[in-house]
Amino acid sequence: MDYNTFRQTIIHEHGELLYAAIVEIFFAQAVEFAENGQLDEAVEVCSDALVFAKYSDIGYAVIYLLGMLCEVYLNNGQPEFAENVFKMGVEIIRKGEKTGADQGTYSSDIDAFLDLKIQIDKALLDNV
Repeated sequence: MDYNTFRQTIIHEHGELLYAAIVEIFFAQAVEFAENGQLDEAVEVCSDALVFAKYSDIGYAVIYLLGMLCEVYLNNGQPEFAENVFKMGVEIIRKGEKTGADQGTYSSDIDAFLDLKIQIDKALLDNV
């Protein structure tokens, strides 16, 4: 058995909706942690949500989770991590536009991520 077969087995046996619900719950908790200034907890919960997202049918919507994770890393003084998450998000947005998975939101999604990039670059320069 390879990874993809394992992943598909999990999705088939436990249902994509279960994991999508878990992602939503984790995302909501990460937002609450971030709003309360508990940035380390927000990062941890957001990272866990990304793991569950791999087994869900959330698809393209994962970019919103990545965008939030970028912001939390920035607010937590970790622009290098924000940069890595930014790159993943942009890749998903570009693939989404090519496949139509973005459902016409490409412009607003890429603009939001480019705004994050400006903040990331500024934070990286400030750390030098």
